[in-house]
Amino acid sequence: MTSSLFVNVRASGNGVDYVPAGYYYAVDGTAYPGAPNPPTVILADGSDGQDNSGTWCGFTSGIAGGLMDAQDGLWASRMIGYPAQTIPMGTSYATGAANLATSIQYDALNWFNQHGSMAGFVITMSGYSQGAMSVMSYFRNYVLNTNGAHAHLLPCFYRIYLFGDPFRCPGVAHGNALAGLSEDIQQDGVQTGGIGGALDYTPDIASMKAPDGAWLVNSCANHGDLYTAAPTGFNPWSAIAPAGRVGNLVFIEVQNPTFVNTIEIAKALFTPLGMVEEILNAMIFFGEGTNAPHWQYYPQMNACIADMLALGNSLPHA
Repeated sequence: MTSSLFVNVRASGNGVDYVPAGYYYAVDGTAYPGAPNPPTVILADGSDGQDNSGTWCGFTSGIAGGLMDAQDGLWASRMIGYPAQTIPMGTSYATGAANLATSIQYDALNWFNQHGSMAGFVITMSGYSQGAMSVMSYFRNYVLNTNGAHAHLLPCFYRIYLFGDPFRCPGVAHGNALAGLSEDIQQDGVQTGGIGGALDYTPDIASMKAPDGAWLVNSCANHGDLYTAAPTGFNPWSAIAPAGRVGNLVFIEVQNPTFVNTIEIAKALFTPLGMVEEILNAMIFFGEGTNAPHWQYYPQMNACIADMLALGNSLPHA
């Protein structure tokens, strides 16, 4: 349940139709199976007596909490549940993509039944870590696929925010730009991208524009976050850099563990330079625990909240 549902109830009780600026769909990361409770409102003035960080299930539901605090009801927020498990991750994030599709389908049908067309239907989405994999899997398979079930909804997509995205296109991080941070993140002397390698989204997707002319896909990446800033080089699709090869093989293994994948990882022992670099990166990454860069997307999250507020207030039906 989200705050926008309470706004809808209040509006109906007063005889007013609740028409949000648009719909915001959030898929959080591993071990955060869909924000089972409403995100706690994020108070920026410290009046909650806490550390101003608020309480939520991940950075995507954190956006929902920030929007509720700033302008409750502007966006209708949907928290998407899914297994959010580590192994096997492949079926887990695929379930997240399917659940996301179901939620969007429900809202799209309701909109069409109420308005007679899809004009004015606005979709924004966000995914954190494994949730980002669900979001991009949905977007590529359901929307960008010309035969996809939601291909007709492409003109409705205005923003996709991705945090710690394992599928990030190398050298592109438009979400960083929203926060005034660099998109150029290098590790071990090479450009970084998502640890997904061949599954990283392409420059064509990275360059897509929303109907208002802004970037559609806004990935957020921190230096040292091995999930989204792995040393892949500029061509992870067919020539991933040696320093990122071992990490990518481990990523493949957790999707659907097989003996063949394990053997491939063992073979990587014969590429010592790349393997040693990746192992050192991993030791630093995991040694930092929740202080690691993968858990430090607060500046980008706040910038995305501000972007959502500006977008929502610029739409004619807001």
